[in-house]
Amino acid sequence: MEIVDLKRVDELWAPTQPYIVAQIMDEYGKTSGDALELGPFAGGIAIELKKQYPGLNITIADEQPEVIDFIRQKVARAGFAGKIAVKKSDLGKLDFKDESFDLVIFRGAFFFLPEKENLLDEIFRVMKQGGLAFIGGGHGRGVPQHIINEIASDLRTLHGKLGGRYLSIADLNRVVSRSSIKDKYLIKEDGGTWLNIRK
Repeated sequence: MEIVDLKRVDELWAPTQPYIVAQIMDEYGKTSGDALELGPFAGGIAIELKKQYPGLNITIADEQPEVIDFIRQKVARAGFAGKIAVKKSDLGKLDFKDESFDLVIFRGAFFFLPEKENLLDEIFRVMKQGGLAFIGGGHGRGVPQHIINEIASDLRTLHGKLGGRYLSIADLNRVVSRSSIKDKYLIKEDGGTWLNIRK
């Protein structure tokens, strides 16, 4: 993925971040704990979480060095250098111990789920008992329609350029059926399509 494209995606998604954070935190139900945001589109949600919920210990991880550098710069510009950890990790074999996180977030995961067969198992492995994973994509619940209208065309173009794919609910269920989380998840079509995993 080209960094220039990630920067543009970041700019387009920025107005939606507070809505996604509100939706995640409604599901999570706590104001503290250890949180992990995954993937090349990470950073915006983590920064918004840290602004609103300073009691969260937040880590961001991706597998591409140039993406990690970009995310580190974004975190520093937001004033959270040293307050949000940014680490390199293979998405198919997360470089974290078992039961490390109360909350795991991966927006844009549908780009990767069909190829990263271990991803859901790895997310489940690093979740603590009682933890929540919030995986998928969308604008978030309650985003005003004018915001969606303003960014929709550019996002569609970038989505295609970045190799994005749309998974149907049937596709998503098939991906999940190949993992170990078969009875631990719900698919919610609310402000997007989200796979919620609970441990």
